[in-house]
Amino acid sequence: MLSAFHQHLTYIADQDLKEELRELTEEVGSIDDEQTLVTQLARHYSSHSHYQFQITDAQGRILFRSRFLTQITLPKSDTRASEIRGPRYSDVDLWELGRYRMLTTAIRNPQSEPILLQVFSPRAAIQQEFHWYLGVLLTTLPIVIAVSIIAGYLLARRALIPIEYVANTAERISVEKLDQRLEILNPNDELGRLAITLNGLFDRIQASYDQMRQFTSDAAHELRSPIAALRTQSEVALRSTRSVDEYQRVVSGTLQEVGYMGDLVDQLLLLSRHDAGYQSSYFEYLPVDKLLLDVIDRARPVIEERGQTLVVSKFPLWSVMGDDIWLSQLFWNLLDNASKYTLPGGEIHVTAGMEEDEWWCSIRDTGVGIAPAHLPRIFDRFYRVDSSRTRNTGGTGLGLAICKSIVEAHRGRIHVESVINEGTVFTVHLPGRPAVAEASSGEIPVLPSETVRSA
Repeated sequence: MLSAFHQHLTYIADQDLKEELRELTEEVGSIDDEQTLVTQLARHYSSHSHYQFQITDAQGRILFRSRFLTQITLPKSDTRASEIRGPRYSDVDLWELGRYRMLTTAIRNPQSEPILLQVFSPRAAIQQEFHWYLGVLLTTLPIVIAVSIIAGYLLARRALIPIEYVANTAERISVEKLDQRLEILNPNDELGRLAITLNGLFDRIQASYDQMRQFTSDAAHELRSPIAALRTQSEVALRSTRSVDEYQRVVSGTLQEVGYMGDLVDQLLLLSRHDAGYQSSYFEYLPVDKLLLDVIDRARPVIEERGQTLVVSKFPLWSVMGDDIWLSQLFWNLLDNASKYTLPGGEIHVTAGMEEDEWWCSIRDTGVGIAPAHLPRIFDRFYRVDSSRTRNTGGTGLGLAICKSIVEAHRGRIHVESVINEGTVFTVHLPGRPAVAEASSGEIPVLPSETVRSA
């Protein structure tokens, strides 16, 4: 920076020299007579501020010199007037006077004779101005640095106050105070967006915590009933001597409760593994159309026994990256749920199709339907539309929650539509790719439709 400033001062001095030389050139070019020229130059340039002038002819004879230079022997120029083309800048030492900046050029007088024009200015002025600037810089720089540090500290402190507030508020939020949120003063600045993001994070944490707490409470409640039944049956059986038939009935009831508890624990374990992000190690490309037909074959006797009609449409061949056990459980739960809430004589329709890179399956029943108020919570754990139903008629309340968990584990989606007294439709979308039929098996790209009716 100092070097650049010094060069700038030199440039300004050179421009001033150039302007003085231009005026001198105009003066010389306007007078024909040498004596008149010398008289005119003596009047204007003998003493001209801090600039000094010298004019010599082609033979080196001095035609004019400023009064200040008359007592000084200037260094001889090694270049003749006839040899100079354009202005030349140089630095010369004038002995005891110090260093000067010199501008030299050659012109022709009215008689077309070459003459040499020289303008001098002391470099001391440049050095003096440079030293003054350097002194000002060295004096003010520590002050500027100190003021900048103080101002930066104050500004940083002021800017950190909202961040400190955010940090303190976030630190106070705990499990017991998950309802607290950060105050948003300006939603458009960086801190406002940070507060909005953190509030969204706290909302998700609170929702997860509430769901986990509700899940734990519901699981404990569901397990309490069979445990109480087991205890009651055992205590009653031990109060007095029983016959073999009575003991068999007690053991049979105990096994039934144990079976229910085992199913419930298995379902809870499956949901907890899905919540923890567990990825099945058995994921592979599966023909989901064939898997669905296998599940339909297993569900057929149950549906026939309940006096219902199962209508199956054509299935396009499709492969899904997934776990066959999980997908089988998904379709079984949906078919079983449709059958439970469909009266004898009703129908269950299973259809499937393709949409771009997705395969969809729709299971529609003609059952009692679901009220709109229940639809948003239909996939919640332990949620039953009819709270009067027992586990013998309404299950554990985990079937649809497991369905949603399985679908999400396969990067799919599931949704429900329902109309009271008309029926319900569950639709599953799964990503994958069209399957290629095996030539040896004689399969065609679409599985034939079939209708299974009760006997």
